[in-house]
Amino acid sequence: MDKLSPSQIFSKTLKFVILRMAVPLVTAIISLITLKIITGIVTKGDADSKMGIISTLIWLIITAAVFFAINFFVGYRFRAGQMAVITDAVSVNMIPEDMGALAKESVDYRFPSGIEYLTYKMSVMRSIQQLQMQLNTFAENRLKVPVLGQLIRFCQFVIGHSLSFTYDLILCYTFWRDGKTLYTSAADGIAVYWDSWKRIFQNVLLLAIYIIVGMTLGFSMIFVLVAASCAPASGSFAGALAGIVVGYLVCMAAKVVLDTNLTVRTLDAFFEEAQYADYNAEEYENMCKYSKVYDKLYRKACNEAFAPAPQTAPNPNQGDYIG
Repeated sequence: MDKLSPSQIFSKTLKFVILRMAVPLVTAIISLITLKIITGIVTKGDADSKMGIISTLIWLIITAAVFFAINFFVGYRFRAGQMAVITDAVSVNMIPEDMGALAKESVDYRFPSGIEYLTYKMSVMRSIQQLQMQLNTFAENRLKVPVLGQLIRFCQFVIGHSLSFTYDLILCYTFWRDGKTLYTSAADGIAVYWDSWKRIFQNVLLLAIYIIVGMTLGFSMIFVLVAASCAPASGSFAGALAGIVVGYLVCMAAKVVLDTNLTVRTLDAFFEEAQYADYNAEEYENMCKYSKVYDKLYRKACNEAFAPAPQTAPNPNQGDYIG
């Protein structure tokens, strides 16, 4: 059987991309409707007064609350479910017939609630952010390329400050190592990233140019359209703020496509690196020195070794790193 290409995996899992894009887009729509309602209550004459500022703050709070609520209750299931299906496609070279069933089963097993997912996500992403600072230093000092660290930092800013697709790699690894406990797989996945970051970044620097151009043009167009339509009723400040908020949410939706493409293009190499990875306690402790968040995550993983074993048996071809 021919190996599934990244473009095939992307196209066959497109419905998850659409579902994930819907989260910020629906938030943007609700945000605009809310702004229209609020500015309808507050008269135009009060738009630049104290009442106008209060109404703008209320609108921002409602927008943030809606975005968080959608993500907390259903959004995380779309993202985690998509990564579970992509993991299956890459690891066994086959797209499951019932992707929804596989996604639901995998997410229910790993993340029964939004709180568990949010705790896991914050631990992994903050660990990556802190460790990435040290990797940037390695890029400058060890590779003898003075500008490489700055380029990587710039890419981080453009793509989302934390190269969020790297979080998707760890999430895929967590589903792949389903015989491990949650934080044990997270700690191991981050360790694999620590070792394989140079291979992962090969496509990132090249894609940064397209991201800069596309995101800048898209954000500028949305900002002008939204600000121009909202400013007459809500005031220039609220109109400009609406343009920024809606533009940001639309860019977040567009970034789902980018993150998914980067994930499917690098996951095979990431799994290949993980297949033969073998770490000792000293190497984990070394990463703990560079990231306090990772240190807590690693300690939690070590404590999980004393918890009851998971019901799903580990793959015999996949070795254990921790515990």
